[in-house]
Amino acid sequence: MTETTQQYSQAETNRLIRAELKASYPGTSFTVRATNGAGITQTVIGWEIRYRPTSAEFDGYYSPETCELVSGPSEAEIDALATRYSSWEWAGDDGVREHAPERLVATGAGELPRLVRYGAGNVTAYPRYQNIDL
Repeated sequence: MTETTQQYSQAETNRLIRAELKASYPGTSFTVRATNGAGITQTVIGWEIRYRPTSAEFDGYYSPETCELVSGPSEAEIDALATRYSSWEWAGDDGVREHAPERLVATGAGELPRLVRYGAGNVTAYPRYQNIDL
């Protein structure tokens, strides 16, 4: 028996990303935008991270050591989600990218997992930080 890989386009992958974000973080507003250029596809996930300074060492910029998140997901949480959908992997510090391997994914209730390849290229989390005390 030959296993086939289900290929998703960038638009289909972005719809899957939006659906997972909506289900996982229902109170947070996200943007999921596709960009293309120079032979590269990229998806950028945007949202607002609201924080409050908690330390006298606060220097005007968000840092987990000097601030607390007020609501919504952290950058690390969305980075983890972005990595799952990216169809590229970094091969090292030299900036070389390689196609990510197919992923074994359960696509529906009661179905066996299938091999999938996402078409979003590089998926990047790009938050906007907002100090709520200002």
